[in-house]
Amino acid sequence: MTAEYHRKLAMDAVGSIKTWQDCWPIWREIVFDLTDDLSDATKVHQVGDHLREVFFATNTGSRDQGSLSGGGAGWESLVTWYLNLVFSGTNAVAMRQSQAVVPRTLLDATTIRYGNHQTNTESDVCVVVYPEGFDFPEPDKGFMKNLDVEVAKRIGDVELGIIQCKTNWNDNAQVPMLWDMVYRASFGPSTGIHIGKNGYSVKNLQRFTYSFVTVPSQKEGRMPSKSTQMAVKRVCNLTGGNYWGLPTKSGVALSLSEIFDSNFASAFSLNVRASIKNSIDTKTGLFGS
Repeated sequence: MTAEYHRKLAMDAVGSIKTWQDCWPIWREIVFDLTDDLSDATKVHQVGDHLREVFFATNTGSRDQGSLSGGGAGWESLVTWYLNLVFSGTNAVAMRQSQAVVPRTLLDATTIRYGNHQTNTESDVCVVVYPEGFDFPEPDKGFMKNLDVEVAKRIGDVELGIIQCKTNWNDNAQVPMLWDMVYRASFGPSTGIHIGKNGYSVKNLQRFTYSFVTVPSQKEGRMPSKSTQMAVKRVCNLTGGNYWGLPTKSGVALSLSEIFDSNFASAFSLNVRASIKNSIDTKTGLFGS
């Protein structure tokens, strides 16, 4: 068994979102044009340089963030689709964070308890990299429950990346900065702060990263553009890095296409583009859908 059934469930969850249903026909046309109908591995990888362009294709023209290209749900869904496209054929799966598609053990590991109150990081995308030889369960109604059993058995070999997705950079950069600080910190008993529950914590994982991915939705002249700007400083030291849907700008943000080598290189037995080409040739994962 492979990770492809879990990927299918993750993408079925994305497909049920009305924003995705409304926007995907337009986004699909642009992505397919950029990639020669998903036939060119290099161009598929480079979609990360163009996600802002794709996202803006459904711009309503309103200044209301909720109506901009479907808002945050649309951006999270587009990022999830792109990640899973590149991850096709590997043991890595990207999911919008929900109990339906994220193994319970991983949700427990990322839970923060403050006093008697429990919370998880804001609605995000999770990427899990399953270890070599992972025992994936049969693709049936009990898949997620049985998957969680296997994750709990091998949590020390599992890698997890949380990716916070925001359409606007300037207004939201402080949020991932603070969450990343919390997950990195060691809290004494007197603080009342505890990371994880039910015996699981991010510290049990093989690797844990926290990243920020933004469109950004600001107009060209208002986007962060210098390493000295506060919005850039706030996310420059995240464990998983800072990305946007544009080509890399040194000192400011990396293209989302760089996140695979930066955070999830262990998912690829080949280099990223060779892995994509293999999935194209074999019609694996989203290339076969």
